[in-house]
Amino acid sequence: MYAILLAVLSGLMLSAGFPKPAMFYVAWAAFVPLFYAIGGKSGKQAFALGFICGFVYSLTCLYWIDYAIYHFGGFSFVLSCLIFALLCVIMGLYEALFALAAQKLDSYPFLYVFGLPFVWVTLEWIRAFMISGFPWSNLGYTQTPLIALIQVADITGVYGLSWLVVFGSTVIAGFMKNYCRRSGVTVMAGLILCLLVYGFWRSAQVEGLQHRQTALNVSVVQGNISQDEKWDRSALDKTIQIYGRLSGEAAKAKLVPDIIVWPESAMPFFFGLNRKLTAKVDEIVVSTGKPFLLGSLGATSRGGKVHLLNNAYLLNGKADVLGVYGKQHLVPFGEYVPWADIFHFAQNASVGPVSFVPGKNPGPLLFKGLPLGVLICYEDIFPDIARQTVARGAEILINITNDGWYGDTSGPYQELEISRWRAIECRVPLARAANTGISAIFDAAGRECGSLGLDKRGFLTRPVYPMSYLSFYVKYGDLFAWFCVFMTFCVIILRMRSSIGRLKQPVP
Repeated sequence: MYAILLAVLSGLMLSAGFPKPAMFYVAWAAFVPLFYAIGGKSGKQAFALGFICGFVYSLTCLYWIDYAIYHFGGFSFVLSCLIFALLCVIMGLYEALFALAAQKLDSYPFLYVFGLPFVWVTLEWIRAFMISGFPWSNLGYTQTPLIALIQVADITGVYGLSWLVVFGSTVIAGFMKNYCRRSGVTVMAGLILCLLVYGFWRSAQVEGLQHRQTALNVSVVQGNISQDEKWDRSALDKTIQIYGRLSGEAAKAKLVPDIIVWPESAMPFFFGLNRKLTAKVDEIVVSTGKPFLLGSLGATSRGGKVHLLNNAYLLNGKADVLGVYGKQHLVPFGEYVPWADIFHFAQNASVGPVSFVPGKNPGPLLFKGLPLGVLICYEDIFPDIARQTVARGAEILINITNDGWYGDTSGPYQELEISRWRAIECRVPLARAANTGISAIFDAAGRECGSLGLDKRGFLTRPVYPMSYLSFYVKYGDLFAWFCVFMTFCVIILRMRSSIGRLKQPVP
């Protein structure tokens, strides 16, 4: 029972590093209770304790998923809890494997302290692609408040900080076990010092590069339309009026916008197909005389069937469509049903419409010769999507999203901080327009230039500075993650060789 309580404690410490409560410092020692719990345990016991840790971690960090399933998925409370519990079971397997690795390396001090962080990053990297991918709760994200420390993300991506955070736990556990005490502490201190020096230097360099560019005034509009009201057809006129009024105010503000951005599906109808409602939006655009980037539904015919598209439309000041971006990475069970033959029941009971298909234009969209990279909804949690967009020429990232699904949970706060990392990794500014919040604008160093709080109605206009500089991460992608995969294989081989060597030793 004592070991189980320690595993639960590790799970709670892992989730405590994320907003809310954003206790980032707790993450550095989060695995220590689990490491202590598995001491002297068998492989099966370590796996079970790791699973408990991971289950609690996902349960407390991702509870907002259950909120979305229950309130908007059409499921009963019991069934929504069961679906969420199944997700937590799947997510818990990663911590279970990590705990098993820790148990296998427990009598190999060097591999234990320096090898386990590579194993963890390998598991995070696998999770980013397995079953559509869900890299939401990468441990590196817990360190967002340490803006100088995380600047290295333009080289390693978020995985570099995940490695460092787990290294903190292995160094502490190693110190308790008398494993590599001096070398562990020395390497940790040296790494933190080097990363801070790099971070301060890089931030200053990026700031200098930014201000050599001509600013683009971006205005993000937050209509704060509740999810219950958003898809109510009788409320469509009211929704259009709210966005029209806010956009008019933004256009007349002291800082005049060069472009006005509305959130994902801000216009919950088929833009361009519904002539009556499209005309009302066009009237707003023409009255402001400003270009717009807005989210709305689209439709396409594929395989003889009509499918939905989650689109972003770029309009000029005369309401002419300059470009369309269709969401590339769809939400499983929210916008489509994976393995529909198996999960056929989800066709009629899911968090949202399930007949969407990915768009065919990956962007970027050209705005007066300036390439804009668009990320719709949770595309911002996938580093590679933003990286490829910037590699194709985008000099500004614009994330339009609808966080109304999450309600007043920690979900909107978590995704806000995740999106900040895309700016740092790619070294381009990022403007974020969220339906109910949190909307924000970040510069190319990830510093917040302004924000609109959760459930607030209004607009935010800030100058952003396009960047054409390609970071190491943009050029080479997840090279650090691949290095961690390689090192994990090396750890496994060294562990096997050491075991064979021990077996060959003569019995005294």
